[in-house]
Amino acid sequence: MKKSVIHNVPSLRSALRATALASLALAATLATGVTAALAESQAPFQNWHQGFQEDTAGWYDASTPGPVGWCGDISRVTRDDMAPDDPGPSAGKAYATVSFGLCNEFWGSLGVIGAPYAPGPDLKIALNAWPKAGYVTDLDVYLDPAWSGAYQGNFDFAGVPASTLIQYAATIFEKDYLVGDIHTGPHYFVDVEAVSGQEALSVGGYTVVEPAWYTFRFRFADSNGDVRVDFELLDRTGGVLTTIDNIAPTNLQGPFRTPFTDPVETANYTTGWVWFFDIGLGLALPIDEHRQRPGR
Repeated sequence: MKKSVIHNVPSLRSALRATALASLALAATLATGVTAALAESQAPFQNWHQGFQEDTAGWYDASTPGPVGWCGDISRVTRDDMAPDDPGPSAGKAYATVSFGLCNEFWGSLGVIGAPYAPGPDLKIALNAWPKAGYVTDLDVYLDPAWSGAYQGNFDFAGVPASTLIQYAATIFEKDYLVGDIHTGPHYFVDVEAVSGQEALSVGGYTVVEPAWYTFRFRFADSNGDVRVDFELLDRTGGVLTTIDNIAPTNLQGPFRTPFTDPVETANYTTGWVWFFDIGLGLALPIDEHRQRPGR
């Protein structure tokens, strides 16, 4: 499949290290339209589906200016664009690729580098109350074991092994989150690791040895008044390959992941969104069929 080409890779890696402490990642939205949308949202929980059949709406990268924009690149791939070794969509006639890279001018001036995030249409995936049944987010991600040894993660200097090729995360927000607040957590991470010495990848203890589409599913629920987040990796038939139960929430201090120690109670939190904290430099990661729906 086609790979993104990033020229001047050493300079980008140097920028990562030089600006590590300045970066508050996507979570540190400062006084932005994103936080305003969260504070003012009164809409009921909405089902959302982005299959990239017509566009990439609801996902943001460096091409969007200002604080709503972000970093890296998301590109739509149609059947007419596909090379012979491209995976093809998981459904329909198109999919998207996401890649790590520089940010737009607003975030770049703050020293931030990263990959796309998905707050949904008009930034309205996040609500102002916890949904009674919880909620579920699905994203189809294409994984190829041949990436093991071919790519490296970008945050080894922050204590994350270079073998961590992909850092995928979900975040939720406090109900009283206001314009100007800094949001460093909670985040819930799932990593895709290269298996040392093998042409294989590992996700939540499951070893990926076949190139294919996989569904990354976060389940958000109320467990005796506390937010509980579980992860499932599914195959194309919907079969569950592995689970990560009750993921521990993470706090972000720039690129550094630390335990989130404050209580995470559903009475105080609302919904959030998913994003890629890191993708191996040069990898154009195929994604498809992004869905958000109520829990059961």
